Amino acid sequence: MKNKIIGILFLFISIPSLAQNKAWYYVAGLSTASAILYTDFAKNEQKNYYQNNLQSFHSSADDLLQYSPTLLNIGLHLAGIKDNQKPKELFTIFLIGTGTYTVMTQGLKYAINETRPDGTDHSFPSGHTTTAFFGARMLDRAYGKQYPLISVGGYALATATGAMRIANNKHWATDVAMGAAIGIASAEIAHWIYPKLKKSLDKTSLNWEPIVAPNYYAARVSYAF
Repeated sequence: MKNKIIGILFLFISIPSLAQNKAWYYVAGLSTASAILYTDFAKNEQKNYYQNNLQSFHSSADDLLQYSPTLLNIGLHLAGIKDNQKPKELFTIFLIGTGTYTVMTQGLKYAINETRPDGTDHSFPSGHTTTAFFGARMLDRAYGKQYPLISVGGYALATATGAMRIANNKHWATDVAMGAAIGIASAEIAHWIYPKLKKSLDKTSLNWEPIVAPNYYAARVSYAF
């Protein structure tokens, strides 16, 4: 079971970062992995592994870690590291993508209502993993070609999020695989929709200004229609 988990997690971190323009192949691959892992056999294997190795593990770090690829993306922009998108484009694509994965994830959670490994409701898919992989794919699209290590770092953070959801007994591996697929797909859908809205968005104005103080960093954002 340990080797299977390591293999799946390696798939999550390595494959999307290898091909900027082939994300849909990996969405299909992750969805297929989710279907395979949805079996009772896979779930029983995970349950046995948890009981024998991970019962004493508990961490809430994944609650924050899910946002780390997105925060890294924002931080790089605030630091002045240029990518191929303007602030207005990035902000709009984030809004579209976030709306897309929220509807997909919450819709599936309530439609399927899979029981979590710890006995609670709404397991499938993993919302934390969806958020993390959406952020990682957005980071990959923004900086992957110029800075491949940044892309790999984003997927590593997303993978760590999914792994911790399993280790915390909050999700089955199938939930994590589907969450990763939805996150990557949502970023691709957002980038597909945005050009179709660009003509109307050209009439709007988005400005942001970094705010730096001794004890915090922030940004002032204004969006005019």
